[in-house]
Amino acid sequence: MLSHQQNNLVTQTGPGTPGGRFLRSYWHPIATAEEMPIGGHPMPIKILSEDLVLFRDDQDRLGLIGLHCAHRATDLSYGRVENGGLRCLYHGWLFDINGKCIDQPAEPEDKKFCHKVKHPSYPVQEYGGVIWTYMGEGEAPLIPAFQYLDCPPEKRIAFRVIQDCNWLQGLESSTDPAHTSYLHRMSPGPLGGLPGSSAAFFAEDTQPRLAIESTSYGCRIYAMRNMNDGKQYLRVNNYIYPCGTTPSGVEPPPAVGYQGRWYVPRDDYSHTRFEFIYQHNGTLDKAFYAKAKGEQVAADGRHIRRASNRYMQDRDEMKRDDTFAGMGRSAPAQDKFAIETAGVIQDRTQEHLGSTDIVIIEVRKALLAAIKQTEETGKAPGLLRDPKQNTFPDFICTADYVRPGEDGTAYCKRVLGQGPDGGPNKVAAE
Repeated sequence: MLSHQQNNLVTQTGPGTPGGRFLRSYWHPIATAEEMPIGGHPMPIKILSEDLVLFRDDQDRLGLIGLHCAHRATDLSYGRVENGGLRCLYHGWLFDINGKCIDQPAEPEDKKFCHKVKHPSYPVQEYGGVIWTYMGEGEAPLIPAFQYLDCPPEKRIAFRVIQDCNWLQGLESSTDPAHTSYLHRMSPGPLGGLPGSSAAFFAEDTQPRLAIESTSYGCRIYAMRNMNDGKQYLRVNNYIYPCGTTPSGVEPPPAVGYQGRWYVPRDDYSHTRFEFIYQHNGTLDKAFYAKAKGEQVAADGRHIRRASNRYMQDRDEMKRDDTFAGMGRSAPAQDKFAIETAGVIQDRTQEHLGSTDIVIIEVRKALLAAIKQTEETGKAPGLLRDPKQNTFPDFICTADYVRPGEDGTAYCKRVLGQGPDGGPNKVAAE
């Protein structure tokens, strides 16, 4: 349970708020690369309570500037891409990719005042199949080179979907190992549209033993389950500063990949869930995932299952025990139901947390400590500026059977090559 003050601290992310300053210390994904191809149309973006427009100029350079024209506030996403920038349709003002006003055609030559116009703009770069922006002050850090970003394109695919609640509800669902045994419980077969996966790893033991520990990038999360065949099944997931998670795969062990997720606030009442599906073993079946996602997400960027249609819940499906929730076999759609129905901003002062909420509690502590550190020192945790250090040797995300008597920490030390003497690291998934 959090106090009102603590709940506000971790949920309010607009300009000038402590949470907003913390989040603005990092790069955030704003669009997939497929959404902004060469010659693509300008795209409105809402992030951290700011309305912006992403576009490519006539030289194919990316820019992110304020959505509303500095003249009379007309929406620039409808503008013309020409003459080195984005031109407003109302009076023809032209802005370049850095937000500089470079033309005011309706003004007489001796009356132009382009140099006085300061339009919002933020740096952008494409990396890992998505386009990122940095909205903080001072020198930008590096985008973290996790495997799912810094890998050949054939091994990953990226999607995004808008969810209508505060960003922290999405993050907490993604870091909660216990809910999978209930919300995502299904009859045998594919889970959530993932090939080769099965819900059996969640259903056979509904009381996982959980643990969490701090890492250089956030927190490492362990969930151990007893399988019916006597084996011990371990999932190793992560919370990544500031709003990222990496849930492991659910195919038969050892996992051949995992998902990277970022929960980016649009405002305090909605957020964008970015999902990176990564496969380190072989080539990813992108066509399969694109089809599966296309069947779940509507043209407005939100799931087809939503509050207005009661998430298309089928009670006969529940009676047949096809699924626990009666909401199809898409885990993301089930998660959307759970987090959105808690309210646009969950009131965490009314919770009654149990022993299986240890991960939620520790992630909140890490988040509150990170916001405090940012406020007191001006430096958020986990930022990297030296490319040589952008390697994450202590990162691991996997699902596997463990040896007898082995816990999560011992498993990771063995797989990462970290003996008791702190020996050399190896990347677990490669």
